[in-house]
Amino acid sequence: MKVLFVISSLSLRHGGPPKACLETAESLNELGHSVVICTTEDLQNEDLSILSDLQNKGISIQIFPITWSKFFLTRYFYFSLALARFLKKNIRQFDIVYIYSLYRFPPTISSFYSRKNKIPYITHPHGSLDPYLYKKNSWIKSIYEKFIEFKNLNKAAAIHFTTHEERDLVKPLKLKSRAIVIPYGIRLRDYIPNPQLAEKWFPKLKEKKVLLFLSRINFKKGLDLLVPAFAQILKDIPDLWLVLAGPDNEDYGEKVRGWLKEYKIEDKALFTGMLLGEKKRAILSLADLFVLPSYTESFGIAVIEAMAMERAVVISDKVNIWREVQEAGAGLVVPCRVDEIARACVTLLKDPQLALEMGRRGRMFVEARYSLEATTRELEKEFQKIIEEQRGAS
Repeated sequence: MKVLFVISSLSLRHGGPPKACLETAESLNELGHSVVICTTEDLQNEDLSILSDLQNKGISIQIFPITWSKFFLTRYFYFSLALARFLKKNIRQFDIVYIYSLYRFPPTISSFYSRKNKIPYITHPHGSLDPYLYKKNSWIKSIYEKFIEFKNLNKAAAIHFTTHEERDLVKPLKLKSRAIVIPYGIRLRDYIPNPQLAEKWFPKLKEKKVLLFLSRINFKKGLDLLVPAFAQILKDIPDLWLVLAGPDNEDYGEKVRGWLKEYKIEDKALFTGMLLGEKKRAILSLADLFVLPSYTESFGIAVIEAMAMERAVVISDKVNIWREVQEAGAGLVVPCRVDEIARACVTLLKDPQLALEMGRRGRMFVEARYSLEATTRELEKEFQKIIEEQRGAS
């Protein structure tokens, strides 16, 4: 197969989609498929070495400039005439196109040229249609949807959801395209606890109890709930530290720091910025408990990473894999309420044996369900099925 991935940005500071795109592309390449990724120049220095490694493995990554990038709207929209020209000229050489996210120029133009050239495409909305986010800037989105986005979605060969919960939340929109549900996967070999790494990278936290938040510092992540919950937890566990590990793309961290000061607990919190590779494994090895109280989460790859590292998790019931976590007995699921988050964290932090058992169950669950090799095989089968259907119809 010749597969084209289109994504607005491959910068890992944007969280799940870039990570999933890169790892899935690499996994498909290992299965013998030809993979090209089209993206824009929205990259930082730490991203470039990762992209270079993939290119050395035979994956073509086409990086296009953002047209009139000094203007906020074109930069925000990832508008790229060079990308449009590339797609117009080259899209016919691909068997299938896989498109990440909505409401931006790269997914819009790639959907258009796919339809025009009768190339089947799959759209992955990455939670954009979740009711919580769907209401944000709804009047702007409604205009875009009416004239562009609903056509893109309804003409897709399939819409890829990563959980059944995400798919079901979208049902009121009555989209016409077939829904497929395949979770994200991770390379299990990259997630082995290593206490020595923790001592190397975070000596300040040695022999400290650590509550870990590992995700983007963003409004939807429930940090306005986590800070007061942490203040409550400290009353029971005064030697606890809160580690906030993740990129802050929108300066939302200033609000979080303000809340920490308001509760007079800023000296018990550590912001690390984005962590990759060895540093990420180090902080996960160090954590006594992982917490993610999001208001919405289409999947929650960080939850999978924490479970793979044998950490018990506390997550909200708006993280779309909450049912799976609960059924696996890998953590506690709570509503988006301060007292419930605090109570669950205290329960596990005061019972390390229970947390240890949940962590072990989490690792077993990830091994059984979320290996990158298995999820890529599922996606490969869907690609082949769609390509065969398209050839049969032409």
